[in-house]
Amino acid sequence: MPENGQIPPQTTSARYLRRDSLQDLLERLFPGQTDFGIQIKEDQWSFTAPRIVETAELDSAQDD
Repeated sequence: MPENGQIPPQTTSARYLRRDSLQDLLERLFPGQTDFGIQIKEDQWSFTAPRIVETAELDSAQDD
């Protein structure tokens, strides 16, 4: 974790992942929180969360 205790924005590939699926996953992982600053740039989703979201967790939100 960075020295200031802040989790930096995380990125993940947009391939097979919709914004609403990512939002739903983040809301399930972090109940009571809805603002994750989700953005897409150059086929990469960017978001902030209270902790690092593991690849396996992100994979579970992918749309086939």
